[in-house]
Amino acid sequence: MKKALLIALALVVVIYTKAQNGLYKNGAGLYIASGSALFVNGSFTNTGGALQNNGTLRITGNITNNQTMNVYAGRLVLNGSAVQTLGGAADILTRDLEIDNSAGAILNLTLKVDRRVVFTNGIITASVAAAPLWFTASATHTDVSDAAHVNGYVVKEGTGNFTYPVGDGIRYQRVRVNATANASGILVRYTPGDAGFAPFGATGASPVPLLYRNAREYWDISPLSAATGTVTLYWDDYNNLGIASIAHLRVAHKRGGNWLNEGATGVSGTTAAGRLTSASINAWSPFTLGSVNSLSTLPVSWLQLGATLNANNQAVISWQVSESNVADYRIEKSVDGRQFVTIGQLNSKGDGSNSYSFTEADRLTANAYYRIKQIDIDGQYAYSPIIRLQGSDAINDRITVYPMPFTTGFTVTSKKAQKANLINARGQVLQHIQLSPGANYISAGGLGSGIYYLAAENGNTQKLVKQ
Repeated sequence: MKKALLIALALVVVIYTKAQNGLYKNGAGLYIASGSALFVNGSFTNTGGALQNNGTLRITGNITNNQTMNVYAGRLVLNGSAVQTLGGAADILTRDLEIDNSAGAILNLTLKVDRRVVFTNGIITASVAAAPLWFTASATHTDVSDAAHVNGYVVKEGTGNFTYPVGDGIRYQRVRVNATANASGILVRYTPGDAGFAPFGATGASPVPLLYRNAREYWDISPLSAATGTVTLYWDDYNNLGIASIAHLRVAHKRGGNWLNEGATGVSGTTAAGRLTSASINAWSPFTLGSVNSLSTLPVSWLQLGATLNANNQAVISWQVSESNVADYRIEKSVDGRQFVTIGQLNSKGDGSNSYSFTEADRLTANAYYRIKQIDIDGQYAYSPIIRLQGSDAINDRITVYPMPFTTGFTVTSKKAQKANLINARGQVLQHIQLSPGANYISAGGLGSGIYYLAAENGNTQKLVKQ
């Protein structure tokens, strides 16, 4: 019956149909003619047989693609009201893509577009580098905004200017690459955080070392094989507070164990918003804003941040910063990484590069999270990256998960009774689990293929992969 239905649909010139429980295509061909539309009010599974979309395929549910696609054709519209997950064994190819779903979509496979992506509404989450939103050499995009962009990885093939539609799911934080050579595609992701400590070196495009760099955000820019080009960074009011002058801003590039000065051309804008472009790059890695003068200071640069247990099992938090106009530092602690309380305070030592250390009064037995709240003289504040420290009773209390990857379920071993949460790549809790001492089998056959996390209450988190 299914095969007959699909063959009949292939003979129709104009198609508009609703499948209340979705559409499962198995072994039969499906053809959508030019100017026609197929509306699937539910999930769509593509397994076996040819799928030729020369019109519009509009889907409100999840998509599972197990059939190799060789042609970029038609228009795919993600138009659900709940989160739509795209997964399966084979990449999805489409000529045009539109996301019009305020709940967003999650990519567990590569979604390749050959002409245009329209970001009408909704966040596309592509948290795995192997499953990005992929633009071919001729593809572009429109209507990118805070409410509609990619939170995660984007690949662009070809040469020339391309503005990557990336952000963190809250704000659109673009970056532009002008590629003069691009063998296989350039992979980009935006991260609102610190790309990590490294000294300021003098082997970049400019030999003048940086004095500051932004520790609140960075862009990972990495070619899939080899590429050459320039990088244009944009600053705004999101993670760039503290810029007093744009004249001394530079492109900061973490490479070879150092933060390097890659120069600045085309500097334009104000201290509130603007852009600048690097010299030509042929070795890639994290990029962020830097400065060569204290008159154009960025927010505090967290040069180093660490936490250890001393002989009395007390947490010792240490940090090194390059600071300007800072009043004090508040040490904050959390048991879950979300709700923090202040446990100590240290006054600033003054402008320049300084080191600090704080020892918590109580012994640390369980796992805990720490961060530093830096407060400026004018009352503005910012946070350091969050660091996690294992307590003395938790160091030897890790959970283990096997097999990995799994298909229908997995086993968790725990040394004690405790609660755990199964979390998807967007950070959403899918299931609350009560673990008993010993081995615990968890049935998870209903999960789609992709990356998940199991977070135990002792602070131990394990990455899971569903085939």
